[in-house]
Amino acid sequence: MPRRGSTKVRTGCFTCKIRKVKCDETKPLCQRCTSSGRKCDGYPSPPTGQAAYSWAELLTIQNAAPIVTRRNPASIWTSDTVEARALEFFRLQVAPVLSRHSSTHFWNTLVCQVGQQEPAVRHALVCISSMYEGLGEANPDSLAKSRERFAITQYNMSLKQLTSATTDENIVLLVCLLFICIEMLQENKDVAIEHCRHGINICNTTPKGLLGWAKEALQPIFLRLATFPYFFGVEVADFPEPIGLVSDGLAINVTAEEKVMAWDYLVNRVVRLVRLGLSYRQGPLQHRPVPRYMFEYKQSIYESLIAWHHHYRTVRISYPPDHKEMESHLYDEMKSVVGKIWVNCCLSTDEMTYDEHIADFEELIYLSEQLMDLRSTESSPRPKFIFEMGFMPFLYFIVIKCRRLDLRLTALRQMPLLSHERENLFNARILYFVGKRTIEVEHGIHLDPHPTDYPGASDAPMPPDNMRLRTIDISEESEMRKDEDGVVSEVRKVFFLFRPYDIDPGFTEWTEIGPYPEPTLK
Repeated sequence: MPRRGSTKVRTGCFTCKIRKVKCDETKPLCQRCTSSGRKCDGYPSPPTGQAAYSWAELLTIQNAAPIVTRRNPASIWTSDTVEARALEFFRLQVAPVLSRHSSTHFWNTLVCQVGQQEPAVRHALVCISSMYEGLGEANPDSLAKSRERFAITQYNMSLKQLTSATTDENIVLLVCLLFICIEMLQENKDVAIEHCRHGINICNTTPKGLLGWAKEALQPIFLRLATFPYFFGVEVADFPEPIGLVSDGLAINVTAEEKVMAWDYLVNRVVRLVRLGLSYRQGPLQHRPVPRYMFEYKQSIYESLIAWHHHYRTVRISYPPDHKEMESHLYDEMKSVVGKIWVNCCLSTDEMTYDEHIADFEELIYLSEQLMDLRSTESSPRPKFIFEMGFMPFLYFIVIKCRRLDLRLTALRQMPLLSHERENLFNARILYFVGKRTIEVEHGIHLDPHPTDYPGASDAPMPPDNMRLRTIDISEESEMRKDEDGVVSEVRKVFFLFRPYDIDPGFTEWTEIGPYPEPTLK
């Protein structure tokens, strides 16, 4: 099992955070950077938004999950006209799109039924509905401001219900999940992660485990959510690991009831290993030998991924291309291929090792093209936000780690076609333009804002090791700037690092973040 890593650097300047060293926090420039000849890139702005709450204070332990009455979701939940309208919008417009690949019954049916009986749940659903409806509103007009005030009021009312009444722990856990969704909609990364931490701790510490509908519906979602914090700077040692969910965390030959849970648990193990490997791959331990146990653990995970990849490939080819579950089959198969590449490369000290997986990258593009064909018949608008990760992280992975120009350009073009602009805490519009800039830097080329083709891409040489970026760190700092023609555009501060821990690690740039290309499938 992985050992405890170094403590995460939670405060300090951007430069010290990237180097994972303790910052002395001298303002405006820290002395640790300036005394060593490094450029100090300043400090992040203080966080804003709803603060995280202590979930331990909200819990009243009970032994049984409350019984959920099976009512008609279309029935009136409240006498308040505005609330009723928001709840109906949630049921018809929001719930069907929050999760494209899993938990459909939870969002479409169960959460609505619980909301009919539990005011804390109902107010949280009203908040989600109002925030979702306001996504993409460019101008802060009076309607948008009124909607925001209404949503925050509902958020606070939900919290008040939890603190003013004796609430079953399963309801607290459900509201915790809805609060994660609310914070994701507001792009409050740190608070969403804290809510997720509390939820997993509740799952881990419940004396007899979750029961009834809470065990069936909530536990699998929190297992999947346990993965996303590692994509946003959280260290393995600083986040709880879901425990006691499967009999064998690396086995594929499990019971039918454990099948999905076992796969999600393995994915969590993959991401935890990759995050831990960063310390040796490009972190403060990069000059030390990787412990033998980590190689052995990596190999066991890789062998499990091979078996799961074979399983999902067999499942996919056994169904006709237009089967209603084909998108989910493609999703799991692509995830297994990305997992194989990532695990195989996570303990290597250079970027050239990714070139050994060109065949895997080709397979990912083949699968994404199958999805393109499947989506070509869609007529409904693309959802603005989904709660769990979709296809976008897979495509972004190809863009930044596959150095064959034609493949990474194909993945870049597919991002707006196959992804949603907001997936979990991932902002596809930002990642699209950062990915485009990464290709330009590594290949020494210039691309149009929305590239459709690049001459000679299939024959272009792969960049040498010294031109390959190890780390692309996207900061929270952004500005709106006006050019000479009066056109206003967004720019965001991005750190492009070739050697993250050298005195001259790379460069910092204000990267232009343009409008997301229209997702038009032909």
